[in-house]
Amino acid sequence: MLLHVSLLYGGLTVLLLTLLGGNVSRLRGKLRAGLGAPLPGDLLRPHRAHGNAAEWVPSWLALLVALELSGRVPQFWLHLLAGTFLLGRVLHAVGLYRRSKVSVPGAGLTYLVLLIMGAWAVVIGLGR
Repeated sequence: MLLHVSLLYGGLTVLLLTLLGGNVSRLRGKLRAGLGAPLPGDLLRPHRAHGNAAEWVPSWLALLVALELSGRVPQFWLHLLAGTFLLGRVLHAVGLYRRSKVSVPGAGLTYLVLLIMGAWAVVIGLGR
C-alpha cells in the first residue's frame, strides 16, 4: 500500500520544517550566535517558529501514517486533515515572523487537527 497522502503532506511539512531550521542556522551565523550562546532578540521568533514545528510535526506525521495504513479513513478526510495541519503550521510560522496574531489560529488549527486525528485513531484502535 502506497501512502500517497502521508508522502505528499509529510514531504511538504518536512520541507517547511527544513526551511524554518535553515533560516535559524543562517541567522545564527549572521548574528554570530553559536550553540549555547544566549539567543539575540532577532533570533528568538525564528527559533521558536522552527522549534514549535519540530515539536508538533513528528506526532502528527506518525498519526497520519497510522490512519492511512488503517484503511479506515477516507482519503478525502486524510487530505483535509493534513492540508489543514500544514496550513496551521504555515500560519503559525508567519505569525511568529511577522509578530501578528495569525499565529494564534495557526496553533488552533494544529490542536484541532491533532485532537480529531487522535480521537479517530482511538476509535479505530478500539475496533469500532
